[in-house]
Amino acid sequence: MCNDARSRLKWKVELLSYLNVFSPLVKKPVMKLVHEMVYGILSSGSLKLSDIARSLKEKTHLHHTSKRLSRMLIKHKLWMTIEEMVLSRMSRHVLDDMVLAIDPGDLDRRFSKQCECIGKIRDGSTGDIISGYPLMSVVARGGKNRLTIPLFLRAYSHEEYGCNSENNAIISAMSHVRQKVGDKLWVIDRGGDRGELWKHWLNNEYQMLVRVTKQRHWSWRNEFLNAQSIAKKLPCKHTCLLRKHGSKTVKFGITTVRLRSHPNTPLSMIVVRHGKKEPMVLVSTRHIRGRRQGMALIQAYMDRWAVEEGFRFSKQGFDLEGVMARKLNVIKNLVAFTLLAWSFLVEHEQAADDLKELGKHDRLKDSISKKKPNQERKRVVFPFYAILKGWKMLFALAKTALTKFIRNPNKPKPDKQLSLAGFSSQGVFL
Repeated sequence: MCNDARSRLKWKVELLSYLNVFSPLVKKPVMKLVHEMVYGILSSGSLKLSDIARSLKEKTHLHHTSKRLSRMLIKHKLWMTIEEMVLSRMSRHVLDDMVLAIDPGDLDRRFSKQCECIGKIRDGSTGDIISGYPLMSVVARGGKNRLTIPLFLRAYSHEEYGCNSENNAIISAMSHVRQKVGDKLWVIDRGGDRGELWKHWLNNEYQMLVRVTKQRHWSWRNEFLNAQSIAKKLPCKHTCLLRKHGSKTVKFGITTVRLRSHPNTPLSMIVVRHGKKEPMVLVSTRHIRGRRQGMALIQAYMDRWAVEEGFRFSKQGFDLEGVMARKLNVIKNLVAFTLLAWSFLVEHEQAADDLKELGKHDRLKDSISKKKPNQERKRVVFPFYAILKGWKMLFALAKTALTKFIRNPNKPKPDKQLSLAGFSSQGVFL
């Protein structure tokens, strides 16, 4: 118990010191809100204000704490400040060999019809058209540790004033991140194969890797063919591993194509035969000279799955789709706080061995009994589930939260001793 108390004190200090960068940017009451929200999200694993208020363990009524948090989230637009702070902190961890994955997501609110500026979106898991808010996420993946680094996460609405289209949201997010991290290789899935996006990328010299579809014709060997028609005719002479640490081997071929709108700009096309009915076709603005560069781009595209891992962690780890707020500004603030809480876990991932072991304690009991004698343990690529679970288990038995740290910690206590008429509280006659 003594060690648990010391660990809780250590992580409280780490959290407060990490969030102190907000001090010159916001006022003191808003700073207290930031501390309480991030602590509550990590301790409860939820974005519901009732769960966050319960984890704060204040002496006031739970309903009063929830109303105070709700009132502050409605009043203040913190999401832009949080996005700027997280991007500045996380850009230091982006290395030269990392790739940037961008992907639109969805926030399911089909049962909340009274939400502000709610619109129709496509559910990525089922393909149905539902009510909700679109999300935009950018993560970095690569390096020796293969760690996923969150850079950008925003909720928006097509019904709000000033939001024109998803294309503008993608361009805005990429431009915002590019200013901080510089020129890196961007990876996007088939939804990014759009004429307006290609025009912006080529005019602004982005390094892109896009999985293309059949919806356009490419100039190839004096013909105009779609991607799958080119893939049928192109011989695949090279072999490589589909993933860097995987075992599946695929065949691929490399050729040069051009867009109709940019006939003077050569693009590299990679056709990958990976055992499915139709081959995977990738197009990059980088010039590919041989097998090694082609293999590097194929494995870079497979790192794009990191952005899907980020969406899943936000929805499962922090219960993003369980948000009960109806104001758009509150939803944006809560999504930004999700990004801030995740960035704190990334910043302290190497120092969180105690939280990892605590979070994996229950899983290890089952895995050891089912594990074969000569079977090796798989390397964990996404450790944030274990860290978050360890944080929740550590602070589940805490009697106090951050009250002593952020609620006037240096204010002198008033003297409760009553004084007689003509005498001070120290017994001195006046």
